[in-house]
Amino acid sequence: MKTRTTLSVLVTCLFISTASFSQSPAAVILGKNIIKWNLSALAIEQYGIQYEHVISPVHSYCIGFGVSPNVELPFKSQLLDQFGDNADAKKAIESTKFTKYTVTPEYRFYLGKAAPKGFYVATFIRYTNMTIDQVYPYTPSNGIPHTAQMNGKISGVGAGAMIGTQWLIGPSVTLDLWMVGPFIGAMDASFHGTGDMSDMNAADVAKLESDIESVKIPLWTIDATVGSNVVDVKMKGPFYGVRLLGFCFGFRF
Repeated sequence: MKTRTTLSVLVTCLFISTASFSQSPAAVILGKNIIKWNLSALAIEQYGIQYEHVISPVHSYCIGFGVSPNVELPFKSQLLDQFGDNADAKKAIESTKFTKYTVTPEYRFYLGKAAPKGFYVATFIRYTNMTIDQVYPYTPSNGIPHTAQMNGKISGVGAGAMIGTQWLIGPSVTLDLWMVGPFIGAMDASFHGTGDMSDMNAADVAKLESDIESVKIPLWTIDATVGSNVVDVKMKGPFYGVRLLGFCFGFRF
Protein backbone atom coordinates (compact mmCIF):
# COMPACT_ATOMS: atom_id res chain seq x y z
CA MET A 1 0.00 0.00 0.00
CA LYS A 2 1.36 3.38 -0.93
CA THR A 3 0.22 6.37 1.01
CA ARG A 4 1.47 9.80 1.93
CA THR A 5 -0.20 12.71 3.53
CA THR A 6 0.54 16.38 3.32
CA LEU A 7 -0.22 18.58 6.26
CA SER A 8 1.03 22.08 6.74
CA VAL A 9 1.02 24.35 9.61
CA LEU A 10 2.51 27.50 11.16
CA VAL A 11 1.34 30.37 14.57
CA THR A 12 2.10 33.44 17.26
CA CYS A 13 1.31 35.77 20.43
CA LEU A 14 0.25 38.47 23.07
CA PHE A 15 1.93 40.52 25.69
CA ILE A 16 0.13 43.78 26.46
CA SER A 17 1.59 46.43 28.69
CA THR A 18 -0.04 49.66 29.78
CA ALA A 19 1.69 52.86 30.76
CA SER A 20 0.67 56.32 31.85
CA PHE A 21 2.19 59.65 30.86
CA SER A 22 1.62 63.37 31.35
CA GLN A 23 -1.20 64.90 29.39
CA SER A 24 0.12 68.44 29.57
CA PRO A 25 -0.05 70.30 26.23
CA ALA A 26 3.65 69.66 25.57
CA ALA A 27 3.24 65.90 25.95
CA VAL A 28 0.04 65.26 23.95
CA ILE A 29 0.59 62.75 21.17
CA LEU A 30 -1.34 63.50 18.00
CA GLY A 31 -2.48 60.70 15.70
CA LYS A 32 -2.33 57.92 18.30
CA ASN A 33 -4.35 55.46 16.17
CA ILE A 34 -3.27 53.70 12.98
CA ILE A 35 -5.14 51.32 10.70
CA LYS A 36 -2.77 49.31 8.48
CA TRP A 37 -3.02 46.91 5.56
CA ASN A 38 -0.40 44.21 5.12
CA LEU A 39 0.56 44.55 1.47
CA SER A 40 3.28 41.89 1.45
CA ALA A 41 0.83 39.19 2.63
CA LEU A 42 -1.06 39.48 -0.65
CA ALA A 43 1.79 37.55 -2.29
CA ILE A 44 0.69 34.42 -0.36
CA GLU A 45 -3.05 35.10 -0.78
CA GLN A 46 -3.48 36.38 2.73
CA TYR A 47 -5.45 39.48 3.65
CA GLY A 48 -4.28 41.21 6.79
CA ILE A 49 -5.23 44.31 8.76
CA GLN A 50 -3.72 45.73 11.96
CA TYR A 51 -4.80 48.39 14.44
CA GLU A 52 -2.15 50.20 16.51
CA HIS A 53 -2.78 52.54 19.45
CA VAL A 54 -0.04 54.66 21.06
CA ILE A 55 -0.20 54.78 24.87
CA SER A 56 2.99 56.74 25.61
CA PRO A 57 5.98 58.25 23.78
CA VAL A 58 7.64 54.81 23.79
CA HIS A 59 4.79 52.27 24.04
CA SER A 60 1.95 51.09 21.83
CA TYR A 61 -0.20 48.03 21.47
CA CYS A 62 -1.52 46.46 18.29
CA ILE A 63 -3.96 43.79 17.25
CA GLY A 64 -3.88 42.19 13.83
CA PHE A 65 -6.33 39.99 11.92
CA GLY A 66 -5.54 37.85 8.88
CA VAL A 67 -7.42 35.47 6.61
CA SER A 68 -6.35 33.16 3.79
CA PRO A 69 -9.58 31.89 2.19
CA ASN A 70 -9.65 28.53 0.41
CA VAL A 71 -6.05 28.58 -0.83
CA GLU A 72 -3.63 25.89 -1.94
CA LEU A 73 -0.71 24.61 0.11
CA PRO A 74 2.21 26.98 0.47
CA PHE A 75 5.26 25.79 -1.49
CA LYS A 76 3.06 23.44 -3.51
CA SER A 77 5.53 23.25 -6.38
CA GLN A 78 8.39 22.31 -4.06
CA LEU A 79 6.26 19.57 -2.47
CA LEU A 80 5.40 18.19 -5.88
CA ASP A 81 9.09 18.18 -6.80
CA GLN A 82 9.80 16.16 -3.67
CA PHE A 83 6.85 13.73 -3.73
CA GLY A 84 5.56 13.98 -7.31
CA ASP A 85 6.85 10.52 -8.26
CA ASN A 86 4.31 9.03 -5.85
CA ALA A 87 0.86 9.19 -7.44
CA ASP A 88 -0.95 9.06 -4.09
CA ALA A 89 1.14 11.86 -2.59
CA LYS A 90 0.75 13.95 -5.74
CA LYS A 91 -3.03 13.66 -5.62
CA ALA A 92 -3.10 14.58 -1.92
CA ILE A 93 -0.91 17.65 -2.49
CA GLU A 94 -2.87 18.85 -5.51
CA SER A 95 -6.25 18.39 -3.82
CA THR A 96 -5.45 20.14 -0.53
CA LYS A 97 -7.23 23.42 0.17
CA PHE A 98 -7.21 25.33 3.43
CA THR A 99 -8.66 28.43 5.03
CA LYS A 100 -6.62 30.09 7.77
CA TYR A 101 -7.52 32.78 10.32
CA THR A 102 -5.00 34.52 12.57
CA VAL A 103 -5.34 36.95 15.47
CA THR A 104 -2.14 38.63 16.65
CA PRO A 105 -2.03 40.93 19.70
CA GLU A 106 1.28 42.78 20.00
CA TYR A 107 3.10 45.11 22.37
CA ARG A 108 5.71 47.55 21.01
CA PHE A 109 8.51 49.51 22.60
CA TYR A 110 9.88 52.38 20.46
CA LEU A 111 13.55 53.14 21.06
CA GLY A 112 13.41 56.69 19.75
CA LYS A 113 10.81 57.93 22.30
CA ALA A 114 8.64 59.24 19.47
CA ALA A 115 6.00 56.52 19.07
CA PRO A 116 4.71 55.54 16.58
CA LYS A 117 7.83 56.58 14.64
CA GLY A 118 11.16 54.82 14.29
CA PHE A 119 12.78 51.55 15.31
CA TYR A 120 10.86 49.27 17.71
CA VAL A 121 11.02 45.90 19.39
CA ALA A 122 7.83 43.95 19.97
CA THR A 123 6.47 40.88 21.70
CA PHE A 124 3.39 39.16 20.36
CA ILE A 125 1.01 36.23 20.62
CA ARG A 126 -0.62 34.62 17.61
CA TYR A 127 -3.72 32.46 17.56
CA THR A 128 -4.15 30.42 14.39
CA ASN A 129 -7.17 28.44 13.24
CA MET A 130 -7.23 26.44 10.02
CA THR A 131 -9.70 24.21 8.20
CA ILE A 132 -8.36 21.79 5.59
CA ASP A 133 -9.99 19.71 2.86
CA GLN A 134 -8.00 16.97 1.16
CA VAL A 135 -8.51 13.87 -0.94
CA TYR A 136 -6.48 11.10 0.72
CA PRO A 137 -5.64 8.25 -1.72
CA TYR A 138 -4.58 4.75 -0.67
CA THR A 139 -4.43 1.29 -2.22
CA PRO A 140 -5.27 -1.82 -0.17
CA SER A 141 -4.00 -5.33 -0.85
CA ASN A 142 -6.55 -5.98 -3.63
CA GLY A 143 -4.81 -3.33 -5.74
CA ILE A 144 -7.96 -1.23 -6.20
CA PRO A 145 -7.30 2.50 -5.62
CA HIS A 146 -9.38 4.10 -2.86
CA THR A 147 -9.85 7.67 -1.72
CA ALA A 148 -11.09 9.19 1.52
CA GLN A 149 -12.42 12.73 1.62
CA MET A 150 -10.62 14.26 4.60
CA ASN A 151 -11.72 17.34 6.53
CA GLY A 152 -9.48 18.74 9.22
CA LYS A 153 -9.24 21.44 11.85
CA ILE A 154 -5.97 22.83 13.23
CA SER A 155 -5.61 25.40 15.98
CA GLY A 156 -2.70 26.69 17.99
CA VAL A 157 -1.17 29.52 19.96
CA GLY A 158 2.40 30.75 19.71
CA ALA A 159 4.52 33.58 21.10
CA GLY A 160 7.50 35.46 19.78
CA ALA A 161 9.47 38.67 19.47
CA MET A 162 9.99 40.99 16.53
CA ILE A 163 11.98 44.01 15.41
CA GLY A 164 10.80 46.58 12.90
CA THR A 165 10.65 50.23 11.96
CA GLN A 166 7.84 52.62 11.09
CA TRP A 167 7.94 55.81 9.05
CA LEU A 168 5.48 58.70 9.25
CA ILE A 169 4.70 60.41 5.95
CA GLY A 170 2.90 63.64 6.65
CA PRO A 171 0.19 63.76 9.32
CA SER A 172 -1.83 60.78 8.08
CA VAL A 173 0.25 58.11 6.29
CA THR A 174 2.54 55.45 7.79
CA LEU A 175 4.78 52.74 6.36
CA ASP A 176 5.56 49.89 8.75
CA LEU A 177 8.27 47.30 8.03
CA TRP A 178 8.29 44.09 10.09
CA MET A 179 11.93 43.02 9.71
CA VAL A 180 12.02 39.66 11.47
CA GLY A 181 9.94 38.01 14.19
CA PRO A 182 10.56 34.35 15.15
CA PHE A 183 7.89 32.55 17.15
CA ILE A 184 7.13 29.13 18.60
CA GLY A 185 3.98 27.51 19.96
CA ALA A 186 1.83 24.39 20.15
CA MET A 187 -0.91 23.05 17.90
CA ASP A 188 -3.67 20.45 17.94
CA ALA A 189 -5.21 18.95 14.83
CA SER A 190 -8.02 16.54 14.05
CA PHE A 191 -8.99 15.01 10.71
CA HIS A 192 -12.06 13.02 9.75
CA GLY A 193 -12.37 11.12 6.50
CA THR A 194 -15.04 9.01 4.87
CA GLY A 195 -14.80 6.46 2.06
CA ASP A 196 -15.87 2.98 0.97
CA MET A 197 -13.70 0.47 2.85
CA SER A 198 -16.03 -2.51 2.59
CA ASP A 199 -13.48 -4.54 0.58
CA MET A 200 -10.63 -4.00 3.04
CA ASN A 201 -9.58 -6.80 5.35
CA ALA A 202 -8.18 -6.46 8.87
CA ALA A 203 -4.60 -6.39 7.59
CA ASP A 204 -5.43 -3.53 5.21
CA VAL A 205 -7.03 -1.55 8.04
CA ALA A 206 -4.01 -2.06 10.29
CA LYS A 207 -1.64 -1.11 7.45
CA LEU A 208 -3.58 2.10 6.73
CA GLU A 209 -3.43 3.10 10.40
CA SER A 210 0.30 2.34 10.49
CA ASP A 211 1.00 4.32 7.31
CA ILE A 212 -0.78 7.40 8.64
CA GLU A 213 0.96 7.22 12.01
CA SER A 214 4.37 6.74 10.38
CA VAL A 215 4.27 10.18 8.73
CA LYS A 216 7.34 11.97 10.05
CA ILE A 217 6.65 15.37 11.63
CA PRO A 218 9.39 16.13 14.19
CA LEU A 219 8.17 16.11 17.83
CA TRP A 220 4.55 15.53 16.78
CA THR A 221 2.34 12.64 17.90
CA ILE A 222 -0.11 11.11 15.42
CA ASP A 223 -2.91 8.72 16.38
CA ALA A 224 -5.02 7.19 13.60
CA THR A 225 -8.18 5.13 13.92
CA VAL A 226 -9.71 3.36 10.91
CA GLY A 227 -13.27 2.18 11.43
CA SER A 228 -16.26 1.27 9.32
CA ASN A 229 -15.78 3.48 6.25
CA VAL A 230 -14.18 6.25 8.35
CA VAL A 231 -10.68 7.48 9.15
CA ASP A 232 -10.02 9.63 12.22
CA VAL A 233 -6.64 11.21 12.93
CA LYS A 234 -5.54 13.16 16.01
CA MET A 235 -2.31 15.16 15.99
CA LYS A 236 -0.50 17.52 18.33
CA GLY A 237 2.92 19.04 18.60
CA PRO A 238 5.03 22.19 18.42
CA PHE A 239 5.18 24.64 15.57
CA TYR A 240 7.49 27.50 14.75
CA GLY A 241 7.88 30.18 12.14
CA VAL A 242 9.04 33.68 11.33
CA ARG A 243 7.20 36.91 10.57
CA LEU A 244 9.57 38.17 7.92
CA LEU A 245 9.67 41.38 5.85
CA GLY A 246 6.04 42.35 6.30
CA PHE A 247 5.26 45.70 4.69
CA CYS A 248 2.19 47.61 5.87
CA PHE A 249 0.58 50.78 4.59
CA GLY A 250 -1.30 52.72 7.27
CA PHE A 251 -3.68 55.61 7.87
CA ARG A 252 -3.04 57.60 11.07
CA PHE A 253 -5.73 59.48 12.94
